[in-house]
Amino acid sequence: MIDILSISKDASRLAQVMRLISECGAYRTTRTLGSPSQLAARGGSLESFDVLIVDALTQEDAELSVIAELCQRHDRLTCILLTGDASPQTLIAAMRAGFRDVLPWPLDQRTLADALMRAEKKQTPRDGAETQIISFMSCKGGAGTTFISTNIAHAISVGWKKRVLLVDLNQLYGDAAFLVTSETPASTLPQMCAQIERMDSAFLDASLMRISETFDVIAGAGDPVKAAQISSDKLEWILGIAIPRYDVVIFDIGQSINQLSILALDRSKEIHLVLQPSMPHARAGRRLMEILSTLGYPADRMRLLLNRHSRRAQGARDALEQILNTSPYQVLPEDDDIVADALNEGVPVSEIKRNSAVARALQQLAEKIVSQDPVKADGRGRSEFRLPRLFGGSPTATPKLKTM
Repeated sequence: MIDILSISKDASRLAQVMRLISECGAYRTTRTLGSPSQLAARGGSLESFDVLIVDALTQEDAELSVIAELCQRHDRLTCILLTGDASPQTLIAAMRAGFRDVLPWPLDQRTLADALMRAEKKQTPRDGAETQIISFMSCKGGAGTTFISTNIAHAISVGWKKRVLLVDLNQLYGDAAFLVTSETPASTLPQMCAQIERMDSAFLDASLMRISETFDVIAGAGDPVKAAQISSDKLEWILGIAIPRYDVVIFDIGQSINQLSILALDRSKEIHLVLQPSMPHARAGRRLMEILSTLGYPADRMRLLLNRHSRRAQGARDALEQILNTSPYQVLPEDDDIVADALNEGVPVSEIKRNSAVARALQQLAEKIVSQDPVKADGRGRSEFRLPRLFGGSPTATPKLKTM
């Protein structure tokens, strides 16, 4: 997979370019509003990209001298120009500057696909496999999403020696880092966004929380006011630089569905939905699944995680499965004392008691993620999400959940 950066001064044209790229194939994309000179000012940030698509109304907008400098500094970068100026003079000047293709505007999907295919064939493979991107979402507050996502990130980094990045997008609390370390973050996501013009590989390294040699964290905002300072375009730029450096990227999204979480979900191969065995969680889980389906996320990308399950909740689990018409991808047992000790000490649960039931369940989930198991039922039969009716639309009575 190649990493594509698209830049334009026109937001509507940029959105159209992104849509056409998505129709061309499974490429990892980043967009930014602006001009090539703004990219040049960001230092080594282009090292993370294979293709640069420049949308320019005129030859002057293309800033050919800047492109020539960028091509000299980044020899693996393939540059493509989109322009309505199809004159021979523009074509010759663009090629001399370093553009490999000059495509006419309005842009044709097949023409773009051919150009991207040529660029992909030209690229030498980067070190390592394709980055695996996972999102964890709460069906309801207090489901345990942050606990699960942080422990899974730690388990994958330790058990499989993968380079793992945890991105805390939980806009309410933003405390994921404190579940795996007692250190104070050098920088948070809002602070990184406030200095986005400095964001290159070196600045990213200085902003990360280094938990271990293979595990890094981008710390969250910490409160909703600071979270409001995070814009989707700045987050997209940060992710475009960060993602190619890691084997696995994990997003802790929390409950929010907004531009930031959608940005993460669009990049995620798996979306893990965390809930507990109770009627409020069942209702919230079904509602969230319906919303994600409406937004276009296919059922085969969703994974249901049942947290804090106990023997006394077996009846609740049976009813919950009937409501959601699916079985959990993974069940995590209730283990209050062990989990409380891990949270209080700010360490992964495996460092408290490696052989505890909850630590073993987390290890099983990490193994499924790394091995990229397909969605499968947890021995209970149903294996995919199907939501034929909204709440209140079913002629059958809703199963009663026992009080927990």
